[in-house]
Amino acid sequence: MPKPLKDRRLSRAVGDGGLEMLAEARQARPRVDDPEDLEGLHDFRVALRRLRSWLQAYRDYPGIKVPKPQRRRLRDLAKATNAARDGEVMLAWLEAELPGLPAAERGAAHWWRQRLTQGVDLAYAEARRHLEEGFPQLEENLGRSLSTLAQARSKGPRFGEATARELEALRATLVREVAAIASVEDREALHRPRITGKRIRYLLRPWKDEDAVFKEAEKAMKAFQDAFGVLHDDLVRETALQAAAAEHAGDEVEARLIQATRGETASAAAPRHLRGFLGLARGNRRRLLGHYEAAVGNPGGVDMAALTARLDAVVAAMRGKG
Repeated sequence: MPKPLKDRRLSRAVGDGGLEMLAEARQARPRVDDPEDLEGLHDFRVALRRLRSWLQAYRDYPGIKVPKPQRRRLRDLAKATNAARDGEVMLAWLEAELPGLPAAERGAAHWWRQRLTQGVDLAYAEARRHLEEGFPQLEENLGRSLSTLAQARSKGPRFGEATARELEALRATLVREVAAIASVEDREALHRPRITGKRIRYLLRPWKDEDAVFKEAEKAMKAFQDAFGVLHDDLVRETALQAAAAEHAGDEVEARLIQATRGETASAAAPRHLRGFLGLARGNRRRLLGHYEAAVGNPGGVDMAALTARLDAVVAAMRGKG
């Protein structure tokens, strides 16, 4: 009969868990090249980020040795997919919104969609190049390191105690970060809890079949992450909208200046899609404010007292005190 997860040697649990995550990345890798697979890049990124967070969580414990070059390469490969995924998400949102937009906004959205499509295609090509060059070697080298960990007999705390320590620290960080949010304009403060929430979910995932308390905590953290995730998307979209509007205006002004220098009649009116971009920006701001209230509003936001109570119960269960 296998040992309970909390009683496993830390190095073996970290090695086995890391190998599972590396296998998930390996399985998702070919899907990145399939233009019909809309979730391939997302699943590959999640596997890489989970693995990176996993190794970061336990790297300071005795016997948990993964060479820095491998950890850096893992980080760099995950970052190499950022632009492609961000553009993909933005484009999917725009496609979903287009049918219901008023005429002015629809014109701006069509212009933006064309630019986004070009950008996503270029970003995908760049991401695939990085993955083709770097992933096979990383998979081989990191797989060897993780296999060594999985067979080691490390000293120090058992897996349950080590994970409980990390979860306690992350829970305290999350509470501080949420309390530090002062307004919807504080983008950095709004970004931090989302990242910490992801790290907590990554720690909880291997425990999902151990006890109901873990499933309940993971469900609560998913709701937290979803609330801050849609808010993050709104904030990213707001910046992207501003950049797209500025690019459109710049293109129009440049074209008109060229007309003027050629002695042709050039319009001095506002850029063609400015009204549409203003409408898109107003609509996005309304969504942003609604999602802000849903995440951090008082009342109506995430119940941090209930969430921390669930995490406390998880910490106790990891230590065998539940």
